[in-house]
Amino acid sequence: MAFYVNLVVSDFFKREKYAYIVLDHPRTFAAVFAFMILFLSILRGANFFFGGVMVEALPSILLVSAPIGIIEGYGIYITIKKTLSRTMSMKDLAYIYGIFIVAAVIEVSFINLLTWVG
Repeated sequence: MAFYVNLVVSDFFKREKYAYIVLDHPRTFAAVFAFMILFLSILRGANFFFGGVMVEALPSILLVSAPIGIIEGYGIYITIKKTLSRTMSMKDLAYIYGIFIVAAVIEVSFINLLTWVG
């Protein structure tokens, strides 16, 4: 993302009509991108565990992966929004890494709890 921002700011896409749309609306792009990544991740997980996408199992998979997905989605959203709005600082970067560490700890503890119960 930072590479794209630098290309647009340095007028690499002079003739492109819509080059600045992503930079003008970082919140919208970040929300759509985070949703797309999380949705594809859930479908990939369903495909991995069941050998194919079973529509009946998607609600239970979504329910199990929702807490981790919400935290990771927020981390992705903040990362893209800060990068595209060109306001990323070291403090923001540490905050974003902290979000992903919390998500990883919750994911590992949740998986261990599921294997212990089941």
